[in-house]
Amino acid sequence: MTAVEAQALEEARRLAMLSGDADALARLLAPELRYVHSTGVCDTRESLLQKVRERAITYLALSVEDMHATATEDAVLIGAHMRAEVQRLHEFRRIETTYLAVWLRRAGKWQLSAYQGTAVGAFCA
Repeated sequence: MTAVEAQALEEARRLAMLSGDADALARLLAPELRYVHSTGVCDTRESLLQKVRERAITYLALSVEDMHATATEDAVLIGAHMRAEVQRLHEFRRIETTYLAVWLRRAGKWQLSAYQGTAVGAFCA
């Protein structure tokens, strides 16, 4: 996988999350996904998709910077800096994190298998 291909995967995920497109997001997520938010909350594939579908979490803005990728034939580790404005139920948050995303290729298809976000700054209201 090239750096451009890795960036394309992350861009597809970013756009699906930003638009609230759970179907597009579902195609990108591995069955065993563990998605750890910067708050420490851990979602499975199904719990994350449910939050997106039910608008329990809505991304109002989402940007990714300083992305770097380390790839093998069937795995890629992507590190980046993320800023977001998120509506969680009735709570608005500005979030800034660094994250590590693990993408795996199975049967020619790339899927996000693990995600770990770590808060950079304090949450702001």
